Amino acid sequence: MRGKVEDDPRCGNLRVLREAQPELAALVGSIEARLLDLILAATGDLTARREGRWLHSSRDPRGEAARVAASATKAGADTVLVLGAGLGWTLEAALALPGVERVILCEADAANIAAMLTARDLRAALSDPRLSWMVGGDPGGLLLALSECGSRIVSTLGLKSLEDFDPAWYGALRTVLSRWMSKEEINANTLGRFGRLWVRNLARNARAGALHPGIEGLTGAFAGFPAVVLAAGPGLDDVLPLLGTMRESCLLVAVDTALRSLLDAGVEPDFLLVVDPQYWNWRHIADLSSPRSCLVTEPAVWPPVLRRHHRAFFLSESLFPLGRILAGAGRGLLGAGGSVATSAWDFSRHLGCSPIYMAGLDLGYPEGRTHAKASLFEQRALASGSRIGPSATALAEALFGAPGIFVDANDGGRLRSDQRMELYAWWFEARLAQKDAPDTRTLSPGGRAIPGIALAGLDEPCGFPPRRGELDARLDSAAAFRAPEDSLDRFERAMDGLLDGLRRMEAAALRGRAESARGIAALSRSRSIGRTLDVLAEVDAELRANEVRDIAGFLLPPLAELLGTATDLAANLAVSERLYGKIAASVREHLAILAAAPDTAGIGASST
Repeated sequence: MRGKVEDDPRCGNLRVLREAQPELAALVGSIEARLLDLILAATGDLTARREGRWLHSSRDPRGEAARVAASATKAGADTVLVLGAGLGWTLEAALALPGVERVILCEADAANIAAMLTARDLRAALSDPRLSWMVGGDPGGLLLALSECGSRIVSTLGLKSLEDFDPAWYGALRTVLSRWMSKEEINANTLGRFGRLWVRNLARNARAGALHPGIEGLTGAFAGFPAVVLAAGPGLDDVLPLLGTMRESCLLVAVDTALRSLLDAGVEPDFLLVVDPQYWNWRHIADLSSPRSCLVTEPAVWPPVLRRHHRAFFLSESLFPLGRILAGAGRGLLGAGGSVATSAWDFSRHLGCSPIYMAGLDLGYPEGRTHAKASLFEQRALASGSRIGPSATALAEALFGAPGIFVDANDGGRLRSDQRMELYAWWFEARLAQKDAPDTRTLSPGGRAIPGIALAGLDEPCGFPPRRGELDARLDSAAAFRAPEDSLDRFERAMDGLLDGLRRMEAAALRGRAESARGIAALSRSRSIGRTLDVLAEVDAELRANEVRDIAGFLLPPLAELLGTATDLAANLAVSERLYGKIAASVREHLAILAAAPDTAGIGASST
């Protein structure tokens, strides 16, 4: 079989693909399909060989795909990656899995997609809104795709017979996936450690956060201006003496951990980003003053941050479900790669700045240093030194506290780094690979080399024509932004809806827990549980339809941990009883936190 997709009588596939993915359809329709030998399997289904090698089972390709999907899918998986197109059997099996929210078909060569479309009628699969595609290109793009679509648990369905034709591409894809899974493991651990803190902060900031404007109104506000993003790595120290010159023509966007260094150099940043909700992050700026800076933060930040004196306050859309309801959606979402430096870069992109110069983004330990000299990290280490515990010990603990690796530096040398900083580097690499990514350069020769970020000399951002007057005028205009006049009314309505949704969710979860227990008791007496299954189906439908369901799920343990392994109906009902009980407990905890917070005082916790 060879030819254009349009030449095949099943070209209805291509018509469907044009509606769902017009760019991919245009590509596939313009190329020759891969040459395959199509053969009827013993079951009567179509299978194929390529270059004499079977792509699917010669006996039962449909059953093979179903078995692969069933055995490889993790409990609670919301996303399935299908590696290789083949004849589409694995794709169809993935879409048939229960509970899957999205399926990504990853194929190294578009010619294989063309072959699939000419072989079988796949219109049902192609029109499924859960299906997206990754065809060729940089496998690193998978990292961005998984992050942007909100994937939590990912299963991979791959056939060695398909991957062996492009082993380098699929191997790189699996490496990217392992990176993403490392990040998700860190995120899960972070949520378990700080989730309740974030919920408490959101409740305490609820009313104040509703009264600040979002960053959405700043979209493109500084287009045509270069920006210098100031992180707190050791490379920042080399930039500080030139900041006064840079600010005459460049917008200065600083992270909170760099503020002390900037003020010591006599410079206030134009924008200061504070996005980490922890108390110790607040300590970086607690005793500092930068009244001419515009503060950019998010609703879960440590509450005293919102009581600082600044030129203006802007809130991004919260990354957390409770924050999106209380502070409102549509504020503008900042990219979160695990570091405030990633958010600062994304904010500069949001402002329309180009080029963007990164200062102090070392993502490693040049010359054995962890941070700029004036940062709180360094100062605390120096201040904690004693005769039997010198400051060098604290710095060494920071340097060697995580498993070390060596990576390429911007100046061609080697740099000591660690796995945590690997994640930040991958985040930048994935975003800079996008077509609309702004021109980004680094001012840190000793920092980590990141594809897409070129090394620039310190004189480069100093060489633009002076435009400080224009910059200040735009900053004044930005500082005049206000939240909508009805923001407080919106907040009150959102709070009423939140409480109503939480109480309905608690009632449904308690009903499900009780019905699960009744079902277990009925099974033990060999009685029918048909009524129990009907009730649980109603409860599940009610929970799925609840508009605040994501809030209750925020503090739950990972789904795979909750589900465990159930081998019979009684065990499944026991899992359901435990899951409904955890949902009810999470709702009660949210209600109690809301009742205790000053901004939401007077809200009564559930009496159940």
